[in-house]
Amino acid sequence: MQAKADHTPRPRWPASVTIGVVALAGRGVYVAFDARAVSAAAVGRSLAGVRLAGFAREPLAPGALAPSAAGRNLGRADEVREAMGRALQRLRHSGGQVTLVLPDGVARLALVELAADADARDYVRFRLAGSLPWPAADGLVEVLPVGRGRVIGAAVRRATVAEYEQLAASAGLEGERVHLAPLLALAGVARARDAVHVMLGDTVVSLAAVRDGAVAVFRSRRRDVAEDEADRLLAEATRTARLAGDGASAPRVVFSGSDAARLCAQMGAEAAVAVPGSGEWPHAAEAAWLPGVVT
Repeated sequence: MQAKADHTPRPRWPASVTIGVVALAGRGVYVAFDARAVSAAAVGRSLAGVRLAGFAREPLAPGALAPSAAGRNLGRADEVREAMGRALQRLRHSGGQVTLVLPDGVARLALVELAADADARDYVRFRLAGSLPWPAADGLVEVLPVGRGRVIGAAVRRATVAEYEQLAASAGLEGERVHLAPLLALAGVARARDAVHVMLGDTVVSLAAVRDGAVAVFRSRRRDVAEDEADRLLAEATRTARLAGDGASAPRVVFSGSDAARLCAQMGAEAAVAVPGSGEWPHAAEAAWLPGVVT
């Protein structure tokens, strides 16, 4: 009889749950999770700067992973672990340190204008506390400066982060940091040209209007993948532009992330510029968070 695999979490993963600062994104191996796939990316440096050195995407069956801010995410952890292992194997990364990228939908996000002399994390925690589906004391807070004294604040439940950390530890991986996919996506958007940026996760879509180098409006909502999705997203982008003070009936709209290429083809919209080095890995275009790492 074959012995049952031991998936007991290894002690090499840090005991304290932490969320990494977006500004520290850079070299290394990243493992990203979403409802439909686990992705792995190798990021390195060259004379031209940070660039993508490898990318792999392994699909998940429905229900194996369901991003949630309040409930359990890993419905079938063994399947997710196996997909993660296959993705890393394709990068020839069998162990060692990785950075985890948690999916859209696990955190509460909001565009917050900071009060004078306020501590950014404390102020965001205060502003988000009433909207959280769990006690504020149980959460971790991260902030991303987006210009004009504003930040995108994110709060995620400690138990949710620990769930992903324990999954990685059970595969013998060592952790460097944990990032949130929407914050990484927004880090890339904040450096992009003025437009309404539509960032697509598998279950959540986020929209950010960038004006004069700053995020003027940020919105997110559950994604409804239906036949008329392209038309609805374009209408949402137009509404976002108007909230930012753009009266144009047809604003510049840039799509990135899951199914972006297909949706752009349907509506004649613009796709986000591929990250440096991604030409060899077409599935890299499905990761809206990559530009926040490879820029």
